[in-house]
Amino acid sequence: MSVTGIEIEAERMEQVRALLAGVPKGAERAFSNAINRGLSRIKSQAWKQVKQVYTVQSSALNAATTTQVQKASAGNLAGYIHFSGVKIPLYKFKVSPKQPGSGQRVKASVKKGGGATFESAFIAAMKSGHVGVFERDTRKRLPVSEFMGLSAAQMVGEQTVSTELQEEAQRTVNERLDHEIDRLLNGYGG
Repeated sequence: MSVTGIEIEAERMEQVRALLAGVPKGAERAFSNAINRGLSRIKSQAWKQVKQVYTVQSSALNAATTTQVQKASAGNLAGYIHFSGVKIPLYKFKVSPKQPGSGQRVKASVKKGGGATFESAFIAAMKSGHVGVFERDTRKRLPVSEFMGLSAAQMVGEQTVSTELQEEAQRTVNERLDHEIDRLLNGYGG
């Protein structure tokens, strides 16, 4: 999942360029620093937003996710953050019962406020120690298949989550741009 883009209006860009005309690469440095702060904000807020919509365990989310950040620079004002990873087992979301061998029907909820009952599913602990929600593939005892939830990229890409992250990043960049202008005009930032 990637946030689609942060926009800086042309009028604002010209204003920044005019204000920082006397600072070598001043506008580019201000833009790149503001963009990088926006990317940092997305990274720090992503899990918070995901946890407001989904019932996933934080530890499972962290373990199954790779986050790649490409920062902006004065020479290249493009930056991005990319979330990827594997699907997280359904057991790592809101599931009841939690203990193997209870004989109860399995109920699971991936999104807050949602949920379903799985008629043929059961909770089991494998020889490796892995506990999950499983279903038999045939009438025989084995093989079994594990039910999976969503990946981090799918959860971050969900419209409610991605829209909130986009708005948060845009606010951060707008606020940070003013700070960067002041900082560069006062001789800070090399």
